[in-house]
Amino acid sequence: MAAPPEAIRRRLEASQRALLAALEGITEEQFKRRPPATEADPAPWSIAEVLAHLLSNERLWVDRISLALRSDGASITPSPEAAHEEGARVGRQVPVPQLIHGLLGVRRELLKLLDAATAAGGGFLPKGLWHPRLGEHLDLAAMFGKVAGHHEEHLAQVEDLRRAVGAHTAGRSAP
Repeated sequence: MAAPPEAIRRRLEASQRALLAALEGITEEQFKRRPPATEADPAPWSIAEVLAHLLSNERLWVDRISLALRSDGASITPSPEAAHEEGARVGRQVPVPQLIHGLLGVRRELLKLLDAATAAGGGFLPKGLWHPRLGEHLDLAAMFGKVAGHHEEHLAQVEDLRRAVGAHTAGRSAP
């Protein structure tokens, strides 16, 4: 059973708070620094690249959810794999405050869509999209859940990157 809109709202708000907390005390240089390549990750992203990727991805889902609300059952065009790298590349060029501002803004848009996607009875409106790459119909709950899950996944990555670039945890001394 899909999570109700209020549970998804709490999840989205919690993941945003956790991400912002994970960014505290990081310098601009640390945001932009890529950790050393490893066998497991030969082309690691910097924290700024992860933020740019999150921003790009969340904008994509805002557009898709908006489409579902306007045109129930529409088929989307899946984003090409190169779009993920392109979204991250922006992080190497854009000032970090601009990335954070963008993330805050797109999350506000997403939460407004969550309100618009909520039926009078408190559940989701019965709308969604066809996703050809996945070969399935995604309802609104699934789409909002994808955003939350993606954010949570990359939050763990940001925390790992924070340690890899030597950023100390807020309130603690540097390692």
